[in-house]
Amino acid sequence: MRAEADADHYAVLIRHRRDRAVLTVVFLLLFVFSYSEEIVFAALEATGQNHLLGWLIGLVGLDVAVLAVAGLLKHHIGRADDGDQRLWRPWWISFASVVVLDVVLCLLPEDHSLWIDLTFSVALAVLMGSLMALSLNADPLTLFSRVRRTAEPTDWARVRAVVPLVIGTFVCYLAATAFDDFFDLDTVRALDSEMSAEVAAMPLPQQLGAMATLCEGAVSPAFFQQVVAVIPLLLLTLGVEFNFFRRALVEPAQRAAAAATVTVMSVGLVLALSTLPWAGTGCGGVLGYWHEFLTFVISVQGVATGLATLVWLLVMSSPDQRGTEGANDA
Repeated sequence: MRAEADADHYAVLIRHRRDRAVLTVVFLLLFVFSYSEEIVFAALEATGQNHLLGWLIGLVGLDVAVLAVAGLLKHHIGRADDGDQRLWRPWWISFASVVVLDVVLCLLPEDHSLWIDLTFSVALAVLMGSLMALSLNADPLTLFSRVRRTAEPTDWARVRAVVPLVIGTFVCYLAATAFDDFFDLDTVRALDSEMSAEVAAMPLPQQLGAMATLCEGAVSPAFFQQVVAVIPLLLLTLGVEFNFFRRALVEPAQRAAAAATVTVMSVGLVLALSTLPWAGTGCGGVLGYWHEFLTFVISVQGVATGLATLVWLLVMSSPDQRGTEGANDA
């Protein structure tokens, strides 16, 4: 009896460690790996080391460190899955692909074409999704094969849990590209010393008019006001109409994906709320670059992830899919 109790306690402990590892993998790849370029750029800007070597060391080093931790967590998840250490070859291929893309990204000229940014956005989103699924000890190919879904129901449960996160990440990459390549090109957030002197020399009425029109944010404040209204509506729809939180408690990966979805939507909502006191125009009412950039990108990611989750749940709730899931559960 004592041996059986110890064995049960050990099994429960292993499952708890696996659940923590699953949650860490999802959050690490979604919030650190997805934003590794922004993290490195902010660090280099703060230290004044914004040059090619700094980019290569920073971006490759950060992604390698993140993926090394993800690989270690994958090993723990595999141990909890009856010691099933599998899918390491595609994991290492994805790992190498990330390193190659990082190097190419650092070597790109600043005036590269837009289609290159779009191609990199697609590649990085696909790699992030593949690495997340593989690190969760699940085969991403179950997404495209009915036979694999039937043969590997656990893999399918984990893969389908991360699909909306991948879609949201892809839209996040597009938002970051749009912000830097279109919205923020001619933005004046603060006047330089020469322009400030010219404005100071104007008569007071002209001075007030100039101060109100010269500075302007990259994104319309109306967008953030809409985000503040849309995200709570999406959360309410997910929670009430689709029973998202009840249905997401079945498998650890589903619980982790649900937590990540709520987190990114909540962070986007909080950041959008933080912009409301600023008018978006005038040299005293314009958001700083990082405040506006992160608010725009994360709020877009939150809305896209929420919409993708709604559509994905609707697709997965079709009669054919319910029949397939019922057969798998049996």
